[in-house]
Amino acid sequence: MQSKIVKLKSILTYQGLSSGYSFRGKIKHVHNGGVRVIQLKDFDDNYTSIGNDCYLIDSDIVKSKYYLKTGDILFTSKGTNNFALVFKSIDDIPTIASSALFVIKVDETLANPNFIAWYINQSKVQNYFKTNEAGTYNTSINKKTLEEAPIALPSIEVQTKIATIANLHSREQSLSNEITELQNTLVTSQLLNSL
Repeated sequence: MQSKIVKLKSILTYQGLSSGYSFRGKIKHVHNGGVRVIQLKDFDDNYTSIGNDCYLIDSDIVKSKYYLKTGDILFTSKGTNNFALVFKSIDDIPTIASSALFVIKVDETLANPNFIAWYINQSKVQNYFKTNEAGTYNTSINKKTLEEAPIALPSIEVQTKIATIANLHSREQSLSNEITELQNTLVTSQLLNSL
């Protein structure tokens, strides 16, 4: 079956595309804060995961409508790396996205969030962003450009299979990199010990 090309906005939930929370001034870490904040600096492994060093803020600053849910897609709208990543809750601490990110909520009866994030990261959509970015020095993708992004949409079953394989491939690459680093450390250590 051939995939149909749709605009991202056609598969969003009601109000399914919003900017992350906008802070007044610099975000300051609060040691016992009750809400985690995901910023651009927190993306690891080529924008495929979120690190463990996210700032915490006071929970009374932010309304619960900004809290992320598992399956929300985080999109880096600022800078040259406009990638998407699916948020997965890791504990009970409410988490929000900073304003450098868009939060995308897809209608899961139409689209698998993991597939959509994977597809956004592919060259076809990345090239679309490059030709439609705003700014010259500090580039960004605006909301309208993101809403109009072309998405090839196969059946939910095919989307799920693609997302699963892509996830396994990403995990394999990560493990392969870890093994290479460990081998390098081992060889260097053995060479130094032979001196």
